[in-house]
Amino acid sequence: MILETINEASALAADLHTIADVCAKAPDGVETYVNDILGWVKYGVIAIIIGAGFASIGALVIGKLGSMGRAAQVGASGLMWTIGGAVAFVVIYGILSGIVGNGC
Repeated sequence: MILETINEASALAADLHTIADVCAKAPDGVETYVNDILGWVKYGVIAIIIGAGFASIGALVIGKLGSMGRAAQVGASGLMWTIGGAVAFVVIYGILSGIVGNGC
């Protein structure tokens, strides 16, 4: 009885291992479009992060040089949001890469 339970548990563990090895793939014929869309989204988000960083640094510098405290405060706040957005982008991209997988 115990031996049968151990055999069933090892068979179940082997089945779960094969399920974990499945990789997500785009349907046939759509892969090029999916890659194009993901590429545009990826580089679009990167461009937005870079643009927001430059705008925030510009507001920070202009606020400090022009003695405009509110502009400097908005620039510093924007810079923190930009860094947070960049961190979120890296984390979300890593999670999605882990789900979809590479080189399957």
